[in-house]
Amino acid sequence: MVYSELNDREKNLFSIMREIGFGRIENLKVRNGQIESTAASRKISTMTFDREDALHTSSRQDGNFILSEKHLRFLKKLRLIGNGTIQSILIQAGLPVRAEIEETVTSI
Repeated sequence: MVYSELNDREKNLFSIMREIGFGRIENLKVRNGQIESTAASRKISTMTFDREDALHTSSRQDGNFILSEKHLRFLKKLRLIGNGTIQSILIQAGLPVRAEIEETVTSI
């Protein structure tokens, strides 16, 4: 799958991740497997000054790129959630590496 095949919300989310580079995104809603920002949504950057950070970058001039395995696993989980809240997405080199996801328990 390539970046151009994503819907606008997914493209925006991955663009924000690349912009952050290292840090996290907090408090996103998931409705019907699609991400939504809220008034409580935040992007938090982690900065280091002892070296340059190597970010995941596009290898094509048009900005389109093949999604990494981390991108694909993240998208698959999002689509399976249905409805819930992503408390936090940890981002390293512009890629999602860990997420805390809150879902409703419908039955036990």
